[in-house]
Amino acid sequence: MENRNKSVLLVAYGGGHVSMLAPIAVELIKSGISVQFLALTTARTVIERLGISCIGFSDFPESDHPDVVRWGKELAAGLPVGGPVPLRETIAYLGVNFRDLLNECGEAEARRRYAALGRHAFLPVATMRKLIERVAPDVVVATNSPRAERAAILAAGTLEISSVCVVDLFAIQEVQWIGQHGYASRVCVLNDAVRNMFLSHGRKPEEVVVTGNPAFDRLTDPKTISAGVQLRKSRGWNDGRKVVLWASQIEPEQHPFADLSGDPTLPRRVEQALRQLVAEDETLRLVVRYHPSERVDFDPGIRVDFSPVSEPIAALLHAVDVVVVTASTVGLEAAIAGRPVISVDNSIFTPDTSYSSMGVSRGVTDLKDLGVALKEALAGVGPSFAQGQSGKTAMQAILQVIDSLLV
Repeated sequence: MENRNKSVLLVAYGGGHVSMLAPIAVELIKSGISVQFLALTTARTVIERLGISCIGFSDFPESDHPDVVRWGKELAAGLPVGGPVPLRETIAYLGVNFRDLLNECGEAEARRRYAALGRHAFLPVATMRKLIERVAPDVVVATNSPRAERAAILAAGTLEISSVCVVDLFAIQEVQWIGQHGYASRVCVLNDAVRNMFLSHGRKPEEVVVTGNPAFDRLTDPKTISAGVQLRKSRGWNDGRKVVLWASQIEPEQHPFADLSGDPTLPRRVEQALRQLVAEDETLRLVVRYHPSERVDFDPGIRVDFSPVSEPIAALLHAVDVVVVTASTVGLEAAIAGRPVISVDNSIFTPDTSYSSMGVSRGVTDLKDLGVALKEALAGVGPSFAQGQSGKTAMQAILQVIDSLLV
């Protein structure tokens, strides 16, 4: 990428989404491109740590308007205090977004929508348009999140500014708007299966590019692979046995967004089924890793080891032979790392991930089938998954897409 005296506006919130765009921002700056980053929620800490210029809603001129401050304080009144996002930023975010909603539909309807949907009622296109006019970027890059990120891409379209939507996973819900004609100049997706889904919704072939997700580039880094080899050796797993990783996660009684009921006992039943299989098969070893939000006391067993959350997951994936999940992101990470994956497809979150239908995993719905699935996976029978383009990191592929629009 050459220095063309161009500028890019990036928009992302925290967690996995900022992990996608942060390395992109770093490389753009290295190439001489001017970068402004709208870093939402905890993303600001990440971006500031990298020394990159960033802003939040509290930096917008409209955030100081008396009505915006009043609405923001009102809506923030019932929220927990002392979280990772400063109160000033929360007030500005809520107040500015509510003002856009009120201007769109009137105060009574805005309050009704917010009462029913909370932040899901927000789509601040007007505010994002003002931001883009102030920053005047040549390209807008945002993730597939449905509020400020979506609004930024819509606003860029109204201003006839090129934009890129970087999709983190499978976009099963997001395809409803990202799949619409004219939404973003380019859509960067994980693999061919996701691309084909967008094409089936009417997107043009040249608009949807398989790039992969930069947050997963570390999984195929030679240093990570070497760390996995060393981890396996240090844990004593080089004894000829096949190592099965069970990456657990919470199964709630109720889906947080959909009208679905879950079985909270599912994670422990899966673990018990795997423990039984290992007890009956001398050639297997089980490694149990609980989700950080799970509160479970590990019960040591014969050929059953524990992986604490402090153990780097990327290295761990290269230290095991097969990975079992319900719907954890670890399943996708394992597949990208080249490990066979088995998914238990009767989780409350299975419709959100669809690992088996997307070619990530071999799915089972009956725990009695785990034994056969393990044997076949270890024998190399099952789906093979790779993200992005051969010979390129996801970061390189996305930079190429952005470069093509900087004309």
